[in-house]
Amino acid sequence: MSTIQHNLATAFYWIGVALALACLAFIAAGNTEFFWRFEHAGLPLSWAFAGAAIIAFAAFEFCDYSSSVPSEAEDRSSPISLEWEAFEL
Repeated sequence: MSTIQHNLATAFYWIGVALALACLAFIAAGNTEFFWRFEHAGLPLSWAFAGAAIIAFAAFEFCDYSSSVPSEAEDRSSPISLEWEAFEL
């Protein structure tokens, strides 16, 4: 995994965490007078934060998955070692 992909995956993860916490905060504060207008609009703000968090976590999984898949060149260059070949009596 390259450093750039690792940093990008980490950034998506923490963005998702922050958006999920913001979603929970807006749900908890939804009954207050100030936040009521945001929660009772056509699209509640907590739903928007939740949707963005889901997209951020999906991007994290995509970045993490794409970097963990071995390429064909790596598959051919690494010899297959069997357990019983390495075992000595």
